[in-house]
Amino acid sequence: MNRQELLEKVKKELPESSGVYIMKNVDDEVIYVGKAKVLKRRVKSYFDNTPKTQKTNALVACIDHFDYILTNSEFDAFSLENNLIKKYKPKYNILLKDDKTFPYFKIDMKEKYPRLTIVRRPKHEQGVLIFGPYVTGTRISELLSLIKSAYPVRWCNINFDKKPRLERACLHGDIGNCLAPCISSENEEKYMEMLQNVIDFLNGKTGDIKKQLISKMNDFASKQKFEEALVLRNNLRSVEHIEKELITSLTNDSDIDVFAIAELDEVYNINIMMIRKGKNVGQVNHSLASVVGEKSEILVGFISNYYTDLSMLPKEIVTHDLDDEQKELLQKYIYSSFSKSVKITIPKIGTKVEFIDNCIKNAMEYLVYSKDRIDKKYQMTVEAMENLKNLLGLKRLNRIEGFDISNISGQYSVASMVVFEGGEPAYKEYRKFKIKTVVGPDDFASMHETLTRRLINLIECKENFNKRPDLILIDGGYGQLHSAYNVIKELGLDIPIISLAKRDEEICTVTSDEPIKLKKSDYTLRLLQRVRDESHRFAITFHRNVRGKSMKSVLSEIEGLGEKKVNALLKHFKSFEIISNANVHDLAEVEGIGEVLAKTIYDYFHQISEDKNNI
Repeated sequence: MNRQELLEKVKKELPESSGVYIMKNVDDEVIYVGKAKVLKRRVKSYFDNTPKTQKTNALVACIDHFDYILTNSEFDAFSLENNLIKKYKPKYNILLKDDKTFPYFKIDMKEKYPRLTIVRRPKHEQGVLIFGPYVTGTRISELLSLIKSAYPVRWCNINFDKKPRLERACLHGDIGNCLAPCISSENEEKYMEMLQNVIDFLNGKTGDIKKQLISKMNDFASKQKFEEALVLRNNLRSVEHIEKELITSLTNDSDIDVFAIAELDEVYNINIMMIRKGKNVGQVNHSLASVVGEKSEILVGFISNYYTDLSMLPKEIVTHDLDDEQKELLQKYIYSSFSKSVKITIPKIGTKVEFIDNCIKNAMEYLVYSKDRIDKKYQMTVEAMENLKNLLGLKRLNRIEGFDISNISGQYSVASMVVFEGGEPAYKEYRKFKIKTVVGPDDFASMHETLTRRLINLIECKENFNKRPDLILIDGGYGQLHSAYNVIKELGLDIPIISLAKRDEEICTVTSDEPIKLKKSDYTLRLLQRVRDESHRFAITFHRNVRGKSMKSVLSEIEGLGEKKVNALLKHFKSFEIISNANVHDLAEVEGIGEVLAKTIYDYFHQISEDKNNI
């Protein structure tokens, strides 16, 4: 549908009630999900003549049709919107990768002689103490170093309930880095007292650890162990730095996440300040380059998707630019998701306003600092795709599929299919083919088979092959191009196809005998080169895996060669061909082979050679 038809559909069908709208492209892919208190008014705003941002216009240009779901309340719409975003992962919504796991310290008090461990996804269990998150790896390693230098707690994973006590301690016990409860139970009370000091330190009390470090530093200095004393002095300075991070206007049990958003040239960035036990434990940035929407909507959407488990939730969230309805929706959604109430504050005065101002400043600085990188990425992806679409006269261009063939003299012949969506690799869409019908090194026939199999799967809507490419790219000149184009014609399809000739990097099309020549610096050409090179890399990697498995299969047929010895041969000689041509002496030098087995391997390959010569 065009924009006018979509507008008419909105006027005719959509009610003035709350719900969720789902924007789809011509391939029926979900590209945007939104919620609305009044569906008709909200969806109408996309297709009327009101001014829109560049990104909103790009979204609207991709919309072919839309669906909608009515809800009983705005909160139901909010919950449904979040669930649908997680399900469909639309291009123009906020997509948070599930890799934002910060490290935590964990102490399981149910263990005998509890130890300190680092975890990424802590579970809140009875008797288990959790400290964190610690925003950067450097920070948690620094804290770990401090604790180790001051307190000789154990770091091993011995289960004292199952394993009997040892006769002697490990190296850490020998050099005094551990009280060594593995060899004696006499120090149990002392160990638990020391562990309590570690817990106090992680809760923000630094008095005892400073006393321990000063005492050890002076002891080393008196024994003229100045290098060891210097390490402890540096650790002492780290403790003093930690003390400075304490926010004096807050209580030492304050757990707060501060969220602030900044925008520069339609690129949004959200900065998060994390305060735990009254200390600022760090700040992180999340750049949202392709997201569409108002600032407050983006902020609410981000926060609602940010928390993935209970361990991440603070006691309070501080943010800005939200109205009372959005604040209430967010609070209700967090409680429904985690069964825990989190206070949401939109401060007007005081320290928390300063937190917001600090986060906005950091978010904007990050945008300014990374603007060149963001702009370059936009030019290499979105802009390059748009230029390529116009260059080739295509109606739409989002999905490019690149194909390549890999073999050695026709052996172990395979093909690759890589996919770029929106100018970036879509790794989950990559596919591999083993060539089945072609004998010998015939790349034309191999490509014919590969494309035929791929496109028949498309016609039959086979799972994992049912997405239609907007453009197919193959490596080579006009010969390879027209051979591949014949497959598309034979199957009665209308899919644009081009090739990239490697020698001069020229774009060959089926509509002209004259190739398209672009400057080497042109991002459109670089996009095609990335697709071509990626398909080549993927094909070669698959070919090596197939060939390697085949080599191992052949070698394992030799009597006396198990998996370990096969791997030793391949590691030593690097290739199957070298093994098959090696003499007995060279084979016997491989660990685990020996002269008798070396003679067996040599005879096996030379008997095969004689058999081939006699055919």
